[in-house]
Formats: sequence, C-alpha cells, structure tokens
Amino acid sequence: MDRADNVLTSRRRRGFSHERDLLMKLWKKGFAVMRAPASGARARRFAVPDIVAIRNGVVLAFEVKTMREERDLYVPGNQVSKLMEFVKRSGGYAFIAVKVVGHGTGWRFVPIDKIEKTSAGNYKVSVKLFSSGLSIRDLVVLAEKHKSIDEFFLK
Repeated sequence: MDRADNVLTSRRRRGFSHERDLLMKLWKKGFAVMRAPASGARARRFAVPDIVAIRNGVVLAFEVKTMREERDLYVPGNQVSKLMEFVKRSGGYAFIAVKVVGHGTGWRFVPIDKIEKTSAGNYKVSVKLFSSGLSIRDLVVLAEKHKSIDEFFLK
C-alpha cells in the first residue's frame, strides 16, 4: 500500500469514527439507529444515507460531514440526490450532519431543503446556516412532537 492509499484509508477510518460517534449519541437519545456505509461498496448505486435514525415512527436520514474549522461546506450533488431519494421513499426528513472536529461545537443538523445549490450542481452549507442548524435535542423534540422543521427556524 502506498502513501496515498494510507492517507485515504486513514481519512475513511476517521470518517467512520465520526459516524459511529453520531450513531451512539442518537442511540442514547432513544433513536433506533443504523449506519449504512455505502462508499466503496456495491450499495453506493442505491440511495443509501450514512445514518438512518427512527423514533416514534419519524425517519431521519443523514449525510455525515466533518471539518476542522467553521467554513462553508460543499456537498457533492450526487450525495444530496441520493439522500433526497431515500427520504422521498421513506417519508422522512433529510439532514446534512456537520461536526467541527476539535472545537466543542457538537453536531449540527441542516435540513436538506435549506441548503443552496451551486452552479456546478453541488450544494453549499454556509457557515451561517450551519450555525443555525438543529441540535440533537431539537431532533428529539422533532421526533417526539412530530414538529415541522420550519418551526425550529422561526425561533
């Protein structure tokens, strides 16, 4: 294995670690949770999100992203399309789950319908949108009360 393979493997391992962290946090809050890693697998041709969480019949699907500092985040269009297809089929809610690693800000969840499409066909999560994203506690309330996503942004 050459250096480039080692870097990729290390990056993927860290990504899996962050996905497991989110999975455990959601599980501890009472969600039934599963991680559905599809990158590098034959399943990637299907609409499979990184994580699916269910509570009280409410389905939440997440594309998980991490970054080292707060900045605008760009998500490939195909990842967003697959996430939207999954929630269309499941009747759930789709989020970009973002964590700034090492900054103590915790996870933030940006509803897919709030992100901005770029001219290149990708999607942008602005720093402002990330900062106003939902917390894990907000997701619990959403699942308990079946609240509308927009109610969280009208605060």
